[in-house]
Amino acid sequence: MNLDTIKEIQSKQSYPSVTITLPTYRTSPDNDKDPIRLKNLVSEAVNRLETEFGKRETADIAEAIHRLADSVDHEHNLDGLVIFASTEYSELFKLPFRLPERVSIENNFLTRDLVYAMNRSPLYLLTVLSENGSRLFVGRKDHLNEVNAYGFPFSLENATAGANPSQDISHVRDQIVTDQMREIGEALAEAQKQIPAPIVVVGVDRNIGHFRDGARNSEDVMLYIHSGHSDENEHQLAKNIWPQVKEALDEERQKVFGELENAKGNNLFVGGLNEIWQAATDGRADVLVVEEDLHLPAAVSEDGRTLTVLQEGFEPNENTYDDIVDEMIEKVLANGGRVKFVDNDSLKEINPSHGIAVITRY
Repeated sequence: MNLDTIKEIQSKQSYPSVTITLPTYRTSPDNDKDPIRLKNLVSEAVNRLETEFGKRETADIAEAIHRLADSVDHEHNLDGLVIFASTEYSELFKLPFRLPERVSIENNFLTRDLVYAMNRSPLYLLTVLSENGSRLFVGRKDHLNEVNAYGFPFSLENATAGANPSQDISHVRDQIVTDQMREIGEALAEAQKQIPAPIVVVGVDRNIGHFRDGARNSEDVMLYIHSGHSDENEHQLAKNIWPQVKEALDEERQKVFGELENAKGNNLFVGGLNEIWQAATDGRADVLVVEEDLHLPAAVSEDGRTLTVLQEGFEPNENTYDDIVDEMIEKVLANGGRVKFVDNDSLKEINPSHGIAVITRY
């Protein structure tokens, strides 16, 4: 699953839409209870459907939930499992990150936990510079998946075969390498359009020097790792570079607080709940910043502009949401904005009223 898949799921609008999330375990004996816990959540979801909407009216959704749950091979679980089911769409995903144990029934699917998990374990683009072949990987934590696209892998094999014998071969080779690094930089820019993630470059000093000389976007690189890891396999490479990548990603995450302060100075900061909702709805929200565990049940007014925070046990209808924060996240992502999660209570000084804030585009 990636952000494109999440955006597709977010586009599904149907009432009722059921989301079931469950933390799971990869190995025995921890995963022995996964089937029982999933069965209990399925029973809760079906009972709520039948109580709130009628047994006959929700029979197709209930059947889809049971079918998906019965298809799970718990011997090959990952760290989390999610089931989406409505009259228009039903799917199950196993995910490599923990999810809360939860049933949600709204007019769209609950994706906040997925977005949060992906933001807590953000992607990065890793390019490994080597004259034996420069490779591209998409990384999440200490896991790498090689990408053979955008021109990757690049090879310098036989690069000087056509050189004039009277030329200085070492100079020719340096120029060829620098030119190829320009191509690699352009390929990374194309990859970043499809996979909006920071760039990490690994290589020996000589190749990183050529990259800095040749690539027009060399200043956009989050981290350079000067090392001889270029010929390692994916597992070894991930293990060796992850500590430095993690530190760089943590530093990137902290930058959002400076962005919020700058936004205040430029009148681009929004902190009121209704104003945040309206900015998200109108497509003005560039960055939505949310404290990790913030959940707000709320009702939306008939004109769609005003929120009323609800207490637990509220009577659900088409204008109420178990978590309005998830709705905001979906709207911001759908309009090309970004979502960043921060530690609980870390927004108190910047926005004492709520654990949420927006940087607007204008």
